[in-house]
Amino acid sequence: MLVFIIPVKNKKISRSWDLLSKLFERCLKSLCNQTSPNFRVVVVCNEKPDTQFDHPHIHYVNVDFPPPISESDEPENSTGYAYGQSQKINKQNADKARRIAKGLEYAERFNPSYFMVVDADDCVNRHLSEFVEQHQDVDGWLLKKGYVYREGSKLLWLNRKTFNEVCGTSLIMKYSWRNALFPRPDFYNHLFKQIPGANVKQLPFVGAIYSIGNGENIYMGSHTQTAIKKQVFQGGILVFLQKALKYRLSWLTKSLINDFSLYTVSG
Repeated sequence: MLVFIIPVKNKKISRSWDLLSKLFERCLKSLCNQTSPNFRVVVVCNEKPDTQFDHPHIHYVNVDFPPPISESDEPENSTGYAYGQSQKINKQNADKARRIAKGLEYAERFNPSYFMVVDADDCVNRHLSEFVEQHQDVDGWLLKKGYVYREGSKLLWLNRKTFNEVCGTSLIMKYSWRNALFPRPDFYNHLFKQIPGANVKQLPFVGAIYSIGNGENIYMGSHTQTAIKKQVFQGGILVFLQKALKYRLSWLTKSLINDFSLYTVSG
């Protein structure tokens, strides 16, 4: 059995709870559209997002974790932005790690073979559960290929080599290896190459869609996207080509919509 773990951020640090709830509902529909029924979804949250969607395989775990950041974490001026933003991300990552750990603890009751952490605004391929069920001879599957989708666009960018380095929804791992992904309690590591002895292979098809530009990403906020554009501009044609070679433009086809349950979400 494959268990999906969704760590949902505290409502108090969400820019728009209504938007987050809509993204979360789309994520749930994507997960529950699996071609094999041999899966479960564990949602770890302080507050359940506002959604009418339900499924017998969805389970909610309520926690009382305090908000990881506050107004005091904001830098006072632009010169302190980089440091302040880094501190905020570290605190949010630590909070996310705690939620993942709680979800994995709850998932034990299902006696799962594998688990996958899924960000609440991403979508996954409907064939994941079936594939994992039929291929249990490895410790895990790494999603090196995946789509990057800017909300509201008719296009997607296929990251062909380094999807796992930009998106957290990128690793399926045997449940028995769960503790190896927590080198310390406040950090969850989805980069398998730092786990000695793990036999992890590349997933042979595109397994997930990374949603950006929705305002709820920890990493891909507007400031991060601006910084990337600045890096490419200052680096010239070489940096541009290095970035471009990793990606391929794709249309949002009916097949993709069906495989990932992707649809436009607006705030």
